[in-house]
Amino acid sequence: MRKKRMPKATQILIGALLIILAILLSTLLMFRQAMSPYTRAKTAAINLAKKKTPVTDVTYFDKVTTQTTTYSVIGLDKQKQTLGVLIPEKGGDIIVVNMADNHSDLTPKTAKLTLYKNQVVWVSKDLMLYDFKTGDKVTKN
Repeated sequence: MRKKRMPKATQILIGALLIILAILLSTLLMFRQAMSPYTRAKTAAINLAKKKTPVTDVTYFDKVTTQTTTYSVIGLDKQKQTLGVLIPEKGGDIIVVNMADNHSDLTPKTAKLTLYKNQVVWVSKDLMLYDFKTGDKVTKN
């Protein structure tokens, strides 16, 4: 019995689909590898915040760099109060702030909570610094 060959057009189509699949998989793997440090930092910061502070449920995470890099974690404690936890990347004291003390118009949706010269500040999208408690602009030196 004689074997039937696949038509040339079908062979080309299957080959093209396999090449596209290989490109998609390699892109996905490269993206996952590139995001690995961020994902590890996020997991470590959230675990540290839950372990060392009253935060039990995390609602927000970000990595912010001003003079130094700070991990910003915002979450709820057992009394359902919203707390901000600032963790310096290079080590140091973990700072916990009550988000109810924020008297500015800035929120985690409009700015990022971070440290600047050991002061809790908001960094807006236009990279301006604002004091956490008062909302006053902080001058960069």
